Amino acid sequence: MNKILNLFFIASLVIIISSCAENQTRIGEGAGIGGGLGALAGGIIGHQTHSTVAGVLIGGAAGAATGALVGSQIPKQPQYTNYPPVPINQISMDQIVQWTRQGTPSEEIISRIRSTSSRYSLTAEDIDYLERHGVSQRVIDFMSATKTRP
Repeated sequence: MNKILNLFFIASLVIIISSCAENQTRIGEGAGIGGGLGALAGGIIGHQTHSTVAGVLIGGAAGAATGALVGSQIPKQPQYTNYPPVPINQISMDQIVQWTRQGTPSEEIISRIRSTSSRYSLTAEDIDYLERHGVSQRVIDFMSATKTRP
């Protein structure tokens, strides 16, 4: 019976504490993990001294407090699930200008932009810069049509 009570207590503690999904830190996860490990260690120590329940409770509380303290120092990484990943090999406007100066055909430049999934939010200044450096209107129009996400 004590084992069932202990497992129920540990599971409840982990579920309650780790449900803090809106936290900007890992305090909930730290408290849950620390509480579980503390309760386990406390149960083992308590069993040796014939006070299993007290050991579980004390170990769980101490572990949860320590885990929360450690977890509060670890920031969560933001999760951007609404957007596709930013292309790693984004082609810069300077690279496009360089290719234009080297005589790379517009279709080849567009093909390279397309193959890397590069995205652009061209401002009037950007368009002026590209035009001044001889980038074809066809390439500029293609770049304008790619639009970066907000």
